Amino acid sequence: MNTYILLLRGINVGKANRLPMATLKTVLENLGAQQVRTLLNSGNAIFALPADVAGTTASDDAACDLIADQIAAALLRDTGLDLHCIVKTAAGIRAAAAELDPAVFTGQTEPDPSQLLIGFSRNKQTLTQFEAAASVMPATTSKLQISTTALHLYCTDGINQCPMADLLVSKKWRAITCRNLATLQKIIALL
Repeated sequence: MNTYILLLRGINVGKANRLPMATLKTVLENLGAQQVRTLLNSGNAIFALPADVAGTTASDDAACDLIADQIAAALLRDTGLDLHCIVKTAAGIRAAAAELDPAVFTGQTEPDPSQLLIGFSRNKQTLTQFEAAASVMPATTSKLQISTTALHLYCTDGINQCPMADLLVSKKWRAITCRNLATLQKIIALL
């Protein structure tokens, strides 16, 4: 069995894209997922799949993309929601969280984990393109760094006051989904 983490973008925010976590769990189980657990109401799910379901010959990234496509198709079919799905391995999630020392990145010994966003995309080039778009924004105290696996954004004045975070939620960057470090730590604790 391999453990995977599903990160959905843009559900249960306001009145749009309502998706009960019980429905998400059922959709995943119907695809063969086992030990499905959801976290919060924002589209986080941890599940296990037998190696033959995920594709034993595929690389981790290829297997994750295949699983994400299957989940997106099932969600569209079963709920009518056209959602962007990111699937990561447990090792991939841990690596993204460990790649950057928040204290070094933020300059604080214990930064507020709700102000540090970690963004994932199926394509690293998308993260690099976002970095280029953000670099032409007016000067800000927020800090952005693209690592080998994720986008790291520290919103010094809070996420709601961060122009780069506002840019991330635009439809142009739909292929990137973010979680704050506090949520990512909760996901890792469930692995």
